Amino acid sequence: MSCTDCDCIGIGDVVEHKMNANVFGIVIGFMGSIILIRVSPSLEVLQFHEWELDLVDDDGVPTPPTATKQAVDDNVIPVDFTKRRPLKRNTPTEGAA
Repeated sequence: MSCTDCDCIGIGDVVEHKMNANVFGIVIGFMGSIILIRVSPSLEVLQFHEWELDLVDDDGVPTPPTATKQAVDDNVIPVDFTKRRPLKRNTPTEGAA
């Protein structure tokens, strides 16, 4: 619910206190001009006025790309487990792996 083209604060945004950058968290609700944030790392819910908080900008770390094609592995040999296979050594068991 956060705005992409403005600096308004919405639910789910990460914010920090203007006077103390050690106080930061995620917006979880509103009560008029009071914003409820769940503070990290204590997970305590604190209330601040909207003018006391700043949005935390994205740190610029790109998200990792998703895999678009299957990796090719030359060492994989397909095995059909429904067919009987002879064992490579002489063993007393017959057809067991």
